[in-house]
Amino acid sequence: MPASDDRAGTLVLGVGNILYRDEGVGVAAAAALASRKFPGIDVLDGGTLGLSLFSEVDGRGSLLIFDAVAGSGEPPGTVAVFGPQIVSRGLQLCLSAHQLGLSELLATVALAGRAPQRVLAVTMAPASLELGYGLTAVAQQALGDMVALGISILTDWGAISSA
Repeated sequence: MPASDDRAGTLVLGVGNILYRDEGVGVAAAAALASRKFPGIDVLDGGTLGLSLFSEVDGRGSLLIFDAVAGSGEPPGTVAVFGPQIVSRGLQLCLSAHQLGLSELLATVALAGRAPQRVLAVTMAPASLELGYGLTAVAQQALGDMVALGISILTDWGAISSA
């Protein structure tokens, strides 16, 4: 089913499980960006929904993902950007449960011929993936960098105007 015409062409998607400490940093970054109320973009807490997000991603021009990436060998709190090849392979460095769903989601949207033309992921190496609510101090400190990088990408894409 085609996507609704009243949606923005750009979607910012925060993914992760907020019940596993820094695994929720993607959701927190999306919420922080949403609080800035940029017109012309949609921001969504995708949690761990995976394929259930098909209708949200379907037909978008641009997709920016915020997520935690474990297993990269980078120190906790390191913020990085992954391009579409890595993102569509499921951020293979990830060890989080929702990643298989995210890669399947992107593959399914591509198979339908309605994949976003631009896809990037702003990620952070987590300090803790233990059961517990709330980000660690390391993740809290990196959160601002994630959001700033996301805003820079959205500005480069022309989705938001530079101030």
